[in-house]
Amino acid sequence: MSSNHARVHGIRAAVLGVIRLIALAMVVIGVLLVLNRLLYGVLGVGDVTAAFNIFVGIGETQGMYVGLPLIAVGCVLGWISRRLSHWVVRAPEIGCAGCGYETLGDDGQCSECGYR
Repeated sequence: MSSNHARVHGIRAAVLGVIRLIALAMVVIGVLLVLNRLLYGVLGVGDVTAAFNIFVGIGETQGMYVGLPLIAVGCVLGWISRRLSHWVVRAPEIGCAGCGYETLGDDGQCSECGYR
């Protein structure tokens, strides 16, 4: 594998890791927001439905409405992370796909490895 392809794969791996960390953070924050709201309803008020109707501070009533979409978007982002990293970091279109040799013959066959 050529150094150009190795560099592309390294960058893709880094981008994939960052995307998956963002997805994981979104899911964890969403779960914490939802659990905070549910536990407040069960332990604080004693009734889960009443917990949604009681104002307990700025943004506290938004736990479910922010948490559930965060969980959903984080899961989707984690699911499509590999395709997204390939879209963000494109492989160069020049040269041989097999060995990375930069020039191909006139017939489209690689003069280095024979890949067509």
